[in-house]
Amino acid sequence: MTEKQKSNIDIWLERETSHKQKALENASRYFDENDNLTVNTLEAVYGQESSFGTMLGKRGTDDAAGHFRLEKATAERYGLIVSKENDQRFDIDYASSGAARYLKDLNGIFSKKTTLLKDLKSVPVKNISERKKFVLGSYNGGEGRIARAQHLAEQAGKDPQVWNHVEKFLEAANATKAKADEIKQFIQKVLCYEIEFSEKSPADKKSKKKKGEKSVSRCTEGHWVTIDDRPVFICD
Repeated sequence: MTEKQKSNIDIWLERETSHKQKALENASRYFDENDNLTVNTLEAVYGQESSFGTMLGKRGTDDAAGHFRLEKATAERYGLIVSKENDQRFDIDYASSGAARYLKDLNGIFSKKTTLLKDLKSVPVKNISERKKFVLGSYNGGEGRIARAQHLAEQAGKDPQVWNHVEKFLEAANATKAKADEIKQFIQKVLCYEIEFSEKSPADKKSKKKKGEKSVSRCTEGHWVTIDDRPVFICD
């Protein structure tokens, strides 16, 4: 009998150490009953972005890097240090906290009309499940681009609260065809992964309802060393 092939989720769960699981659970405490986000959402994004920490990119770069592939500007918006000497996007505690806060803020942006630029406002998406698609699309492609696509859809007589309508206007909202396809695929994959994580992951799905410390407390002064072929930040 041939052995059943492992899914991506099976592989990623083998990489989910107790430290990673606790970091994701703690970060999910930023979520609440007003969103449709859980620790399984974080696991799905983590898997899609860096294959659970195996595709991290370069330290100190302005581009997306680290466990949740946050761009430098986004990471610094949430208080993370980004430098070649100390890039907290490569620390699962800081990275998961930043990613969770970003997802939560994106949910808020598309929960109510929100001014993003002087002449650009988001269109509120009332359905909480539909809104998640806009949140994930913004995580990958930027909230400004998604809001522009909403307005272009509305101008074309389409419903700006329905993702299947809005996604058709991503290229008109200054996304290349490759980027538009990436955004669509990102949403589809994360939503599918989230379902499988909810069925298989031992992470506490109720962790977002628990009270406790959401932030992480780590030293910021130190240096990097390599231990067992892995970079480790040592506090000075």
